[in-house]
Amino acid sequence: MASRPLRVAYVLLREPTYSETFIWSEINAVRAAGAEVAPFFARDRPRGRRAEAVSALRSLLDHPGRVPGQVGRLGASYGARALLASAYATALERDVAAFRPDVVHTHFVNLPTAVAVLVAERLGVPVTALAHAADFLLDGNPGALDRRVAALSHLFVISSAAATQLREKGVDLSRVSHSVVRAAFDGTFTDPPAHRAPGPLRIVTIARLIEKKGIDTAVAAVARLVAAGHPVRYDVYGDGPEGERLRQAVAADPALSGSVMLHGAAAHDVAMRALAGADLAVLPCRPAANGDVDGIPVVLMEAAARGVPVVTTAVSGIPELVTGDAGWLVPPNDAAALAAAIAHAAGAPDEAWRRSAALRARIRSEFAPGLQAQRLLGTWNALVETGVRR
Repeated sequence: MASRPLRVAYVLLREPTYSETFIWSEINAVRAAGAEVAPFFARDRPRGRRAEAVSALRSLLDHPGRVPGQVGRLGASYGARALLASAYATALERDVAAFRPDVVHTHFVNLPTAVAVLVAERLGVPVTALAHAADFLLDGNPGALDRRVAALSHLFVISSAAATQLREKGVDLSRVSHSVVRAAFDGTFTDPPAHRAPGPLRIVTIARLIEKKGIDTAVAAVARLVAAGHPVRYDVYGDGPEGERLRQAVAADPALSGSVMLHGAAAHDVAMRALAGADLAVLPCRPAANGDVDGIPVVLMEAAARGVPVVTTAVSGIPELVTGDAGWLVPPNDAAALAAAIAHAAGAPDEAWRRSAALRARIRSEFAPGLQAQRLLGTWNALVETGVRR
């Protein structure tokens, strides 16, 4: 690899959404570290089920000898989606081959991994994937997950907690080399203001409005703070299926008028400006009823890098980021504990600054995107040099 930079093909199901900025951040960090990177999207534009079925049928007709074997081999891991995986891989193969990658990489150990594995097999290069949370917590029975992971040259996980969760789902990690690579944030570090601006305590949450984010717990905590006489402004940026219920809850409590603002989805730069101006970043994550749970929310890294103190919950991989002296951890679904932590942080600005500085230092030493890029490149180069395939 000394003659040219490593070439990495990111084979993804679709262009990353606004809640998947970590993929673009990772790509940018890998490029900055010296690799050539090209992203390839199986779905270039939104398509309905009929269009996907037509694409799959066309692949069957164009490659009558190849696709049935692939579908049969993947069927135990992906069910009916094996046909889609084969169709997507067939559609991408020529473009990816023209890039001449040394390694194929993807995010999420569900359908994107199936597509990436097929493309890599056809090109004869190693394939890796980064496992997050919902991709394996909600998608696939234990046997299917184990087969998906075993098809990889190397598995990356965003946290030690994710590795534990995979084992609990029946994945035998001894069958594949694996290591921790954190989800990447945008890498922006800014200095916080020397003094808090006068006025109400400014709390910001940036998250999809879904059950596992626990935004209703935060609203209930703010209601407690307002009732206790604390002036608070709570700004929430994001949208999702819980949005209407949250709006109704806020409207039903006159005490929250002017204290809780639900802004809906916002552009990343708009949300980051709001975050940088906050006194506290709050994200009370919790396990959802269907078993879904956050990994390590990137917004907590973004807040810490901007010097904003963090109040969050001790679930999943979050304690790997927010330790006891680097923010506040409270139990999930506990509005009273969350309100108490917020009040404590607001009343102890020196302590809040120290905790924020400690978390910022932890971001630099363990979660900085450049460090994740070096971890990725180290593994990829080793795979290429040793000729590891699956």
